[in-house]
Amino acid sequence: MTPNELFYESFERCRIDQEFLETFLADFCEHNPRFSERFENIGLEQQTKMLKASIILIYNSSGLPSVRSSVKRLGKQHKDLGMDISEQELNEWFHSLLNTVKKYDPHYNDQVEQAWAQTLDAGLTIMKKECVVK
Repeated sequence: MTPNELFYESFERCRIDQEFLETFLADFCEHNPRFSERFENIGLEQQTKMLKASIILIYNSSGLPSVRSSVKRLGKQHKDLGMDISEQELNEWFHSLLNTVKKYDPHYNDQVEQAWAQTLDAGLTIMKKECVVK
């Protein structure tokens, strides 16, 4: 099975529903308090919608060059809005996502973790390049 297939099966098992997203958000906020500060005026439902959209966008950038342009625009938008996102915060976003996948995917193992890492790498690399202020 290819890493993309492993990723997709895991993604389906997680279902990425409201409960998953709230767990992900709680983990991310615990490890990155600045996220909570940045989005304190945005409701939970809107925050989880943004998280889900970001997961899907970054996932789709692995196989679709046209989506990479959207990720690039998203990164620039974060930078232009002065969000001051660090590479460490993007790494924490990914680790919080993996922590959540680990809780929701009963078949989670090292291969599944590697599949998530490989599949999301292209999008995360673009985000790091576009939104991190050096």
